[in-house]
Amino acid sequence: MKTFKVSLHSHITNFVHFTLTKPNKKEYLEKLLRILFKKHGNLVLGITNFNDDKRYHKVLEATKFLSEKYMINKKYKNYFFSIELNNKKIYFVKTDEIETDNGHILIIGFNGKIRKRKLENVLKEAHKQKCVIIANHPLHSFGVSYFLIRKFLGKLKTISITKNELEKNKKYFDALELSSYFPEDWKKIEAFARKKNLNLVSDSDSHFLDEVFTSWYEAKNLNFETPQSFKKSLKKALRKDLYLHARKYSYFARYKHSFEVLLEKIGRKFGLIKI
Repeated sequence: MKTFKVSLHSHITNFVHFTLTKPNKKEYLEKLLRILFKKHGNLVLGITNFNDDKRYHKVLEATKFLSEKYMINKKYKNYFFSIELNNKKIYFVKTDEIETDNGHILIIGFNGKIRKRKLENVLKEAHKQKCVIIANHPLHSFGVSYFLIRKFLGKLKTISITKNELEKNKKYFDALELSSYFPEDWKKIEAFARKKNLNLVSDSDSHFLDEVFTSWYEAKNLNFETPQSFKKSLKKALRKDLYLHARKYSYFARYKHSFEVLLEKIGRKFGLIKI
């Protein structure tokens, strides 16, 4: 029985940079690989697109810069690829975080672009492809400062699905996420999951390399023979009691991420930053 260490909510990078600079994609990917290959066990890392910003495919494209010492399998590159070194293989999975009108959800195994933004429609579209669907950082309540920032940026959408929406759409969700960014929500999410017979995963929502695999969970017998077998095996694994490794970020980490988002939004608005 093979056990995998899984972290499927990880944005890592979209190679944003200041206008007169150029990111070193090879150096970045090699640094990520050094971090991952030092970790024990069989790793499955999600490279998470946000509203189809193509982060996964940018990382996939960056593999062309790697040396021949790495064995790369891209047979099912629209869903996942693997990189092997010294008989250790790491799987990189395309995952999609979608900003719906009622909160963020993570979709694993979708082929193509998710164009819809209404929660009900996105769930149905993902369900048609038998995708795994996870509620990202659910049940979180933000303070006034968050809404002021969102208003300044021209958006006021919530990032967390409410209890009512989860109850209404329960049949679509495979799990609820315990996010490293919001440890204050873990107890109420756990209580809600027990009450509604929903499963839990712990995930990092990592945006920086030092956050990769901060939180993760153990899943048994994942099958990467085909995209269909992977989705089916992941769904099966999530229905069981998973061993969660939930770790919280420091108080500073949340604000570091907020500053990153703010800098990118303002930079794009004034033409200082590009991808």
